[in-house]
Amino acid sequence: MTTRQLHLLRHARTTAPSGVLAGATDLALSHQGFLQAERLAARLPKGLPCLCSPMRRCRQTLEKLQDGGAVSEVHFDTRLREMDFGNWEMKTFAEITDNGADIEAWTEYVHFTFPGGESVDHFVGRVQGLLDELSTRSAGQLLLLTHGGVIRTLLCLSLGLDIKKYLLFNVLPASWSTVELHSDGGVLTALNR
Repeated sequence: MTTRQLHLLRHARTTAPSGVLAGATDLALSHQGFLQAERLAARLPKGLPCLCSPMRRCRQTLEKLQDGGAVSEVHFDTRLREMDFGNWEMKTFAEITDNGADIEAWTEYVHFTFPGGESVDHFVGRVQGLLDELSTRSAGQLLLLTHGGVIRTLLCLSLGLDIKKYLLFNVLPASWSTVELHSDGGVLTALNR
């Protein structure tokens, strides 16, 4: 049985204020984020291929991983971009609900579309498409440098969980989680290393 081991890396801390939804906003890493990325590079296995979100915060994290020797080759994939929260971008949940938005609709999930942004169906579909593609590749290890929402979605999909369980996973900045993909499903072997 062939096994594909996916190391799901979340980018390091950004300049976004704490508690805001930052999806499609192309943020830079904070000073703390650059330090986190350096520490992450020191902990990772060395010389692995990497698929990376093209967003700035992931590219800046990637630079530190490359400096630390964790990455052998890189390919950018737009399917690894964070969800586009539309009009909710860079707002806290309190600000969103103060403006009369039905935040509970998001928790119902599957058919929700963020006002001016992406539908959950579309987001899950693009992440599922990537996972399907990765499941057919040869065995081995692969780094996926991406965002919290993408990692939560990959975890649900690879483990066979209902996508509504998405928020059960707290994916920390500059952490990595590992999933092994087998022919009969996925196994979570590490979370938030």
